[in-house]
Amino acid sequence: MTGSRGTSAPDKPKSLLGLRRETLLALVAIAVLLVPLSALSQPADSTGPGGYLARLRNRFGLSQANLGEVDPTSETMRLATLGLKNVAVTLLWDRANHYKKVEDWTNLSAALEQMTKLQPNFYSVWDFQAHNLSYNISVEFDDYHDRYAWVMKGIEFLRQGISLNQREPRLLGRMGWFIGQKIGRADEKKQFRRLFKADDDFHERDRPGRTLPERDNWLVAREKYLAAQQLADSGAPLKTTALIFHSEPMMTAINYARALEDDGVFGDAARDGWKLAGDEMRRFSVREIPTTWDVPIRLGLREAEQARAERLAADLEKLLPGRFKALEEAKRAAITPEQKAALDTPPIDRSEAQQKLAAEAESGLQVTWPMVVREVPADVRDKAQDLARQYIEARETADIIDRYRDIVNFDFWRATCETEVTEPALRAREAAWRAEREFENARLQTARKAYEEALVAWREVLDASPVLRDDQLTADDLAEIVGRYRKVLEQLDEKFPKPFILQDVLDRAGPLEE
Repeated sequence: MTGSRGTSAPDKPKSLLGLRRETLLALVAIAVLLVPLSALSQPADSTGPGGYLARLRNRFGLSQANLGEVDPTSETMRLATLGLKNVAVTLLWDRANHYKKVEDWTNLSAALEQMTKLQPNFYSVWDFQAHNLSYNISVEFDDYHDRYAWVMKGIEFLRQGISLNQREPRLLGRMGWFIGQKIGRADEKKQFRRLFKADDDFHERDRPGRTLPERDNWLVAREKYLAAQQLADSGAPLKTTALIFHSEPMMTAINYARALEDDGVFGDAARDGWKLAGDEMRRFSVREIPTTWDVPIRLGLREAEQARAERLAADLEKLLPGRFKALEEAKRAAITPEQKAALDTPPIDRSEAQQKLAAEAESGLQVTWPMVVREVPADVRDKAQDLARQYIEARETADIIDRYRDIVNFDFWRATCETEVTEPALRAREAAWRAEREFENARLQTARKAYEEALVAWREVLDASPVLRDDQLTADDLAEIVGRYRKVLEQLDEKFPKPFILQDVLDRAGPLEE
């Protein structure tokens, strides 16, 4: 035991010495590493651009100073969480969802306010809270003045978010939406629009010097959408559907023109409103829109692409006369008797087996120019293939444009902007407006006369615009006018005229309520 103690005793000082040496080396290494780390992470200030990381943040626009104004309270709160910011935000989201379910708007508002401090660059927080203020809390009040005040609180909240996120077009777009849709389409829209025009505090803060006619909520909303577009065009990332985003200035101008007529403003003022809508429509039609096919399009070029495809098809037919038709005939001759019988049977009368045979036959009968040019003389092959490629490109581009136009009902709104500025359309809208006022005041004879003036003018409008005549939106709009005209006739104990001047429109709208 003694020998054992004798051998172990000298080892302890040795291990302590080694530990001290290792600790010293680690401290030296840390001190050495602090030098490059300091150079890398040095913040930018008035004397210089800072370290490498600061320069990278500035180059790619990642620092708070690049994104928008710096909120000292927000920065302090994030530092106070000691790296647990994301945990705190998660807990706040849970609380916010709970408060929303139980309709505790005060605590919901407080939770969301705290989240904006912890995540000032998180778009959803600003959008959620603004919607909460303008839509959820505002409806809790009976007096429309109080409701308007809360709507404006939501809009001002978006302004605060915009100041902290100056590279976020969606927030400007949401501000435009609230100003346009919430103020211009609420049940209290007449009162809201009037209060908004008289809201000196908002307009002086938003754009000083705005004249009274420019204070219309739809025009101010259009300003916000245009500012959002300009921001996106300057390179700010657009994290939403580009097609819908870029259609908003046009739709807001259309809503402005319609709001004027709803207010009883006609003549040159109404025509100017529709001219503005037409200008926005033309601007929208030539704007480049990205697509999911990675092929940018312009909605106004569908007809040009269709015409280009037709010219290229004519050039191919001239280069390869009769070959397209010959291939069609060859394919038709190759189908089986059963497939031919299925094709000859009306679709509604086909059995399940015949439907399958018909689908197979129709697929096999398809002929395209690339099929035709596969076997052509060598001296024209290159030219034919190039023409066929251009033809397919034009056809596919026209088809893509067509699909995107359908999403925003482009044809209808373009026809609307072109038509509403005409004399018959302005006359129809004014007569319908007068008829409504006369009916409300129980002046039935003058109401009937005004309705009939409107219906005659609408007949002129629809005869001049097949697009509007054949669209369901037009049918639904006019069905409401005709329904009120029917009520006037019933109170006058007069029969509904047959044949009716807009019977084709009524047929599309469906039966009127008796």
